Amino acid sequence: LVASLALLLAGCGGGSSTAPVDPGSTEEELAAERAEMQAMAIMTASGAVNTALAALSGSAPTQAQIDDVNAAVSGLQAALSAAADVHDAAKAGYHAQIMTAQGAVSRAEMALMAMQNTAAEEAAAAMAATAAKLYAGISAPMGDATSPAATDRAADYNADNSAIIVTIGDGTNVPTAVTLMEDEDATVAAQHGWEGMMFTASPDGDGTYEAAVYSHVGEPTQGKKFGGTAAEVTANEVEYELTNGAVAVDTNQAGVPARVALTGVTRTAGTETFNLPDPNPGGATIINVPGSFHGVSGTYNCTPSAPANGCSADVAASGFTLQDGTWTFTPNDPNTRLMETPDDMYASYGWWLHKSEDGETFTASAFAANRGTVAAASGITALMGKATYSGGAAGKYALHSSTGGTNDAGHFTADATLEANFTDDSITGTIDNFVGADGEARNWSVGLMSSTVSDTGVIAGDPATAGNTDAQMTQWTIDGTDGAAAGQWSGSLHEEDDDGVPGIGTGTFHSTFGRDGMMVGSFGVNVDD
Repeated sequence: LVASLALLLAGCGGGSSTAPVDPGSTEEELAAERAEMQAMAIMTASGAVNTALAALSGSAPTQAQIDDVNAAVSGLQAALSAAADVHDAAKAGYHAQIMTAQGAVSRAEMALMAMQNTAAEEAAAAMAATAAKLYAGISAPMGDATSPAATDRAADYNADNSAIIVTIGDGTNVPTAVTLMEDEDATVAAQHGWEGMMFTASPDGDGTYEAAVYSHVGEPTQGKKFGGTAAEVTANEVEYELTNGAVAVDTNQAGVPARVALTGVTRTAGTETFNLPDPNPGGATIINVPGSFHGVSGTYNCTPSAPANGCSADVAASGFTLQDGTWTFTPNDPNTRLMETPDDMYASYGWWLHKSEDGETFTASAFAANRGTVAAASGITALMGKATYSGGAAGKYALHSSTGGTNDAGHFTADATLEANFTDDSITGTIDNFVGADGEARNWSVGLMSSTVSDTGVIAGDPATAGNTDAQMTQWTIDGTDGAAAGQWSGSLHEEDDDGVPGIGTGTFHSTFGRDGMMVGSFGVNVDD
């Protein structure tokens, strides 16, 4: 450092000038001070270049490292230009350092470009492989969950509406239903007000399953009182019959565990055990557990089957299953109004994907299913006029080419629109504003060709063919080029408004684009105001 500084200070005073100066003059002293500061600035900038070059010296340069060297070189160039009081000869070595750094940058840029090209080629190869597998595995939703048909692709809610059941036929055996549970750690963005959820499963030896579900969950409404007499239950004035102020709770019945909440129990898996006091000088035979049932606060009372073992609560898919005794629930206020929670019954749509254990085989399809009982439309044939429905769509797609064309695959989201003409009982639709797996927009649209809509809201059939209840075709357009009409779509309208017009619609669609494109999806829409 001292030697470098001495070299820089060896010639001072007006850049390259060699005119003698008076050592005792004030101007010479000022020039010497300026030269010293300029020399220190050059040395600091030179050190920054060396530090940046050291970081760049690895075998895998990054753009950030290259940018750091370029910034350091610019700093050294600026310091040299500003050093008017340092002799040019003293600066020569630093100009050489700049040339060395620029050469290192050129080599690093070439290495980075080669790495990026390799990464792009590997990514393209991986996408081509994924597109080929997904293209082969996408199919329209069809078949019976109990049928061995190879075309069977079915999904629905299970009996207690806590999970999604998927079945895939193999052409020989009755398919085994696979239960997909909600993945509470996964985030699925809502689509046009329809709430998103992810369901997953990993059966031993059977790869992985996932399903994205979008649900039309409305706002809670006030319902009946919690409990009362049998006569009040019959008169539909209260929900539960109370005996001595309590209702028997049997959480082995479908749907009941989801209504059980236990105060202070925070476990998310396994079994919580409740014991009688020990010692038990009062001879207690009942275990009391605070909580709520159907949203009403109160106390659970359990008489254990084996007093020494106590009672237990097993974590269920939603809520708790109460075990090892006779359980009742005493509400704090039996006149509390129940909130008719929207998660009891709602329409849903979504897609599902199965990947085999070795990751080489994909199976994908879509579904539109109701959780619980959702009122079907009625009296459609008596309606006149038109209605427009808007909402969202989601599904799986694959563009696969073995001849240098586009390879692109994954899940999509999109907008969905239905146009219903109740005067002639027909309906058409459009899926557009697609966003692909990479989060980027796609210039696609899928036309849902004109279909009949039945008196009960079922969408299926070609209006030009009397009595035809087959699903209608679709047409996929890419970058303004229309594919041939193919595939199918179907659905249904639900939940009439006060004016008799159905309020929501759900359905599925399957579309192809020549030999290169395959898509399956579903939609959920609300009637426009």
